[in-house]
Amino acid sequence: MSAFEKFIADRNRIVDALKFSDIPTIQFNKDAIPKQLPCAIVILDSETGKNGTSRQFVSTDIAWTVFLIVNAHNVDDPDSDLYQLKEEFRTFYLKLMNRDLPSVEYYTSRVDGSRLVRIAKIDLLKAGNGASS
Repeated sequence: MSAFEKFIADRNRIVDALKFSDIPTIQFNKDAIPKQLPCAIVILDSETGKNGTSRQFVSTDIAWTVFLIVNAHNVDDPDSDLYQLKEEFRTFYLKLMNRDLPSVEYYTSRVDGSRLVRIAKIDLLKAGNGASS
């Protein structure tokens, strides 16, 4: 399997886990403003060489970041909505990738300059990071 085929296969499994979690919008451009919430943004985070020889690395570990975004404007408990969405994604991610989420960071932000949202930033497949190592 080539490096690009591995990239596509990993990203497709992440996207499948998001689709099974009933997330209506999945984007790959972090700078694009989501039109529909909840949504997920999947981005390539980093690549680390592994199994090095004297001349080159035999393969690489690709790290992904997934942002889960829910509406927080005029909502009683956006944290509950976000946590439930994250747990649904976690269940399917465990089944498809056979590993747990290594870290999740929660924060509040705004999209469109006005819409209040809650975001879960999930780092996936980082080498030496929790369950992914």
